[in-house]
Amino acid sequence: MSPVVIPDSLATELAERRCVVVLGAGASAAASNALGAHPPTWDAFLNGALGLLTRKGDADAAREQIAIRRYLDAAQIIVDGLPPADFSKYVRDCFERPRFEASKIHELVLELDPKIVVTTNYDDLYEALCRQGAAVEGYNVCRYYEEHAVNDLRSDRRLILKAHGCISNPSRIILTREQYFTARRDHPSFYSVLDALMLTNTLLFIGCSMDSDPDVQLLLENSSIAAPSQHPHYAIVEDLWHPAVERVLAKTYNMNFLKFDPGDYRQVQGALEDLLGMVRARRALPS
Repeated sequence: MSPVVIPDSLATELAERRCVVVLGAGASAAASNALGAHPPTWDAFLNGALGLLTRKGDADAAREQIAIRRYLDAAQIIVDGLPPADFSKYVRDCFERPRFEASKIHELVLELDPKIVVTTNYDDLYEALCRQGAAVEGYNVCRYYEEHAVNDLRSDRRLILKAHGCISNPSRIILTREQYFTARRDHPSFYSVLDALMLTNTLLFIGCSMDSDPDVQLLLENSSIAAPSQHPHYAIVEDLWHPAVERVLAKTYNMNFLKFDPGDYRQVQGALEDLLGMVRARRALPS
């Protein structure tokens, strides 16, 4: 496949900071530690927990759900079958103790310098990168259960919204269907902020699963129905879908898919490097 083609309109939205970047698990997939290990994929994360289950039949039932990509249901079986302390230890063993370093994708997003980044990842790779160097005082992090998102939005600080929680508090990460429901019920102000951002900004999804992340699906469907717009959102995605499926997703979510060859994350890096060049050129123009 030829390199990912970046639309001029996307570069303009980012240059003028009308674009919210949404980071998913794929953005962390290229991160590594000193031993060359990478953060687990969702399949690997869930499958790795199966050996911890002791109740008869739980592991087989969860494995069946993983095989058909029903990750919320697999996670529900796992979380219900493990003591909370054991689950928290497993999460930290997967995402914190390996001491992963930020990926090149994280670095390029930081250089794009969006006002707002939303992440569904538990790891703190992007925010740790933002805390380095001269920009350390310019970033606030707001987790879904915290109440300062609106104040942060109205300040001059960059904002990182952790939509599914953080490794810093494994007991409050969102992984199961029940946890999604509870988070939305108990913290409606945070999700109202997300809804508003979806309605009033262009979104660029990087490393997100557009067909299996329920939070992403719900937010995009709500914004598309509530206020249809001629201005699309954008997602850098693997070229995996049948054209009929792609057409429906694009129409449902008002989405322009920027496709790369499956598994070739070098194309993602190349696309972001091209985008960064376009954004810098626009910001250098006289206002």
